[in-house]
Amino acid sequence: MTDPQTGRLRVEGVPEFWATPSDAPADSDLSSQSIYRPAVLVECTLNFRSLRAGLNHSEDRSFASWLPEEGLAIDWDAGPFDDGHSFHLETTANSEAEYCEGAYSATRDTLRQYQDELVEKIIRNERLKLVYSPEFELFSSPEEPLEDFLSQVAEAALRRVEPALKSLRRKFELQLEQIRETQMRKGLKAEGLGLDLLQIINSQLSESENRLASIFSTLAGTVFGSTEPRHESEPDTTLDRELKEDLERMEQEASDALRSLYDEYMTLANEYDTFEIGLQSDNVQVLRVALLWAPTPDC
Repeated sequence: MTDPQTGRLRVEGVPEFWATPSDAPADSDLSSQSIYRPAVLVECTLNFRSLRAGLNHSEDRSFASWLPEEGLAIDWDAGPFDDGHSFHLETTANSEAEYCEGAYSATRDTLRQYQDELVEKIIRNERLKLVYSPEFELFSSPEEPLEDFLSQVAEAALRRVEPALKSLRRKFELQLEQIRETQMRKGLKAEGLGLDLLQIINSQLSESENRLASIFSTLAGTVFGSTEPRHESEPDTTLDRELKEDLERMEQEASDALRSLYDEYMTLANEYDTFEIGLQSDNVQVLRVALLWAPTPDC
């Protein structure tokens, strides 16, 4: 029914609210005018549940749509909240408020019909989107930043490759020790092996050991390079030349193996997908249906 004094629509048993823009500039059309148009307000709770993601997440939502004039269908894609402004609700109207004239009519039954249409639309369209790692079966939390989730995935990826990393390090440490023993045996057999050459050989072995430790200090060590400098010098003897070639070959093999492991780690750490959780009818709980009067620059 229509209030004869104010000309506004009334629906018996249905609460009324007046929307006041909370962020519109003082000189804007929305804040300076006081013409109100009727809308339907539905407040509800959406409960997103997924056994696979181990999630039970609820969100309170408010939906509003302009009340259609008699004979027209309601459009839940168009309403007073669609222009980006935020509102707060008042339970009383401004005494100077004016109301749009139109063939507006509503009953509790028609509002219930509008509510049911909205619930159907919510079930069809609303989705909670999570980030998902298929490799590790990890799911982000609602509204968790992507970088925070990927940090968790990176930790899981590191745990996955750590055994291989330790195995590689032991493998090349053993190779270095074998090279050392071989060079010592050759050195003992060599004639005229001077103290200076022994020092050079020991220095090369020590430097190679440090470089090996450096590239294995972190998984990305080979990507960013060893911090240990390589002292290049012309080999003085065949023994020295063989040692240098053996060390270079061993270090290159270690670097290649670690780079391959690092590529595997990066693939695991950066692989993710989107996981969507929908709604069933029992996941939508309507809290309140009300008649909303919203300011508008035109009717």
